[in-house]
Amino acid sequence: MDDLKSKIIDLGGKEWVKNDMERVYISNEILNILQEEKNLMKSNFGENNNKIFLDVKKNAVMRSYKNKKPAVEIQY
Repeated sequence: MDDLKSKIIDLGGKEWVKNDMERVYISNEILNILQEEKNLMKSNFGENNNKIFLDVKKNAVMRSYKNKKPAVEIQY
């Protein structure tokens, strides 16, 4: 898991830690790289309304639309 976290940070992801939450926020470009590696279709989410991040504890890339409950985009 640390390899994925490090890879995303190297690609430009921004690490965020608070209490028991650990995330790395990512852009559409980084999400598309991760989707390609898993042979998934690329996405183009508006970054103003969507927050895309790696949830380190859940081992998943998640997306929250307009601050709603995050949904899994890619499970590792």
